[in-house]
Amino acid sequence: KTIIMKNLLLFITLLFISVPAIQAQDEASYGFAKGDWILGGAVTFGSSEIDGVETSGSEIAPAIATFISDKWAVGVAIGLESMEVDGNKMSDTNITLGARNYFMDLNDRNKMYFSLGLSFDSGDSFDDGMTSLGAGFGLNYFMTENIIIDFGLANILSYAKSGDNSAMQIGWEGEIANRWASPTLGIIFKL
Repeated sequence: KTIIMKNLLLFITLLFISVPAIQAQDEASYGFAKGDWILGGAVTFGSSEIDGVETSGSEIAPAIATFISDKWAVGVAIGLESMEVDGNKMSDTNITLGARNYFMDLNDRNKMYFSLGLSFDSGDSFDDGMTSLGAGFGLNYFMTENIIIDFGLANILSYAKSGDNSAMQIGWEGEIANRWASPTLGIIFKL
């Protein structure tokens, strides 16, 4: 019986020593560091019928970025869009250069960011192509160290120019009626 008791005491002692060590290894580190790469993008589908006019569309826009510091990331996205409006098919291509600054940690898993983007669009929807500039805020939620939910919250600046036409908006009016000012949801993978 003393051998069993000694083995049991040794087992309990090892258990108390090893559990904190195992838990210490499980502590996750959420956030970004200089040199990190992230992969994300958007996939969208939509359709509508308004006053007898049927419209449908889809877009795929993969994106990749690298962190040039612990707070700043720069990247590029390429979007391919297909639309059909009342039987007329169109396709467009979009190239976006972007930058993000993660300026506030709300807690370990939530990071606020400010983003800037410069986009170049061409295709059937544009006679002269379109150049646009945008700025906005968003929030990342780290589900794990490498899987992140991205919430694009609000654009605060948008400017677009196509040929002789241009449009500009500063501030957020609370409306989400166009694709330039809509809240978005995405998934980012930290590589």
